[in-house]
This record gives sequence, structure tokens and C-alpha cells, in this order.
Amino acid sequence: MGNEGAVAAAPLRRGIERLAGCLAFIGGVLLCLAAGLVTVSVLGRWLFNRPVPADYELVEVAIGVAAFSFLGYTQARNGHIAVDTFTLALPGRVTRRIDGLWDLLLAACLAFFAWGLFTGGLEARQYGTTLIQLPWPIWPVYLVCAVLAGLASVIGLSVALLKIGAGR
Repeated sequence: MGNEGAVAAAPLRRGIERLAGCLAFIGGVLLCLAAGLVTVSVLGRWLFNRPVPADYELVEVAIGVAAFSFLGYTQARNGHIAVDTFTLALPGRVTRRIDGLWDLLLAACLAFFAWGLFTGGLEARQYGTTLIQLPWPIWPVYLVCAVLAGLASVIGLSVALLKIGAGR
């Protein structure tokens, strides 16, 4: 990508990193809340023989949402595991294009996850599926995760296009 292309791509890259950072922050807050809940539940069980009711379900939901919150950040920072044994000797332009193609594949997989979570959420809503111990519906969690997977897919697509465009 020429200098003009790099300058034009800078706002997109900053926007991607800002969005991914906000989502990761939310995921971090959820993890801290889950850790606090586990701590309170263990102390309650130990001191008073009274754990927090449905603590497993609440932690399960928080961890699931947090995991999807981190996907976009990891993608924006190129933090996924990459095996470059066969591409080390290739020119940087070619390597960026190959990386971009892998990023496109990841974006497609994340879009597929988003679709599956969305349809699963609709089905859970239709059937009135709830958590086991708490009478809370599970479909909102599916839909939140679907949105997060969709955003991670868009971030992955943007990162891929930036890499492929930089390979020119």
C-alpha cells in the first residue's frame, strides 16, 4: 500500500482497535465480576454453608460472553496463534496476503458462529429455554454472543482487507 493508502487506512485501523478495545474491556469486567462471584460463593459456602445460588450458571454465562468479547481484540492485535514455518522465507508482501487470506477464513468462521448463535437464540426464545437453576431465559445470552461474534467477524474482515491491501 502506498503512503496515501496507509494514511487512508489509519482511521479504519484506529476505529477497529477502539471497538475491539471497548469489547475486550467489557469482557474483562465480566471476568472480574465472575471471579468476584466465585470468591463470594466459596466464602459463603465455607463460612456460612450458604453459597451464592446458581453461581455456576452465572459464571458460565459471564465466561461465555467474555470469551466472545475478546475475539475481536485478539484479531485486531494479530494475537491468534500462527505457524509461519513455511512462509518465513517469502517476501513480506506475499506473507501479508497469505495472512490476509487466513484472516478472511477466520472472519467467515466467526460469521458462521454468529449465524448459529443467532438462530440458536431464536430457537431458545421460541421454546422458552431457561437456565436450569434460575428461571431466566437463555436467548438474550445467545443473541449477545451472536452480536459479539458478528463484530469479531467484521473486525477480522477489516484486518484481512487492510493486510491484503498492504500487500500491493
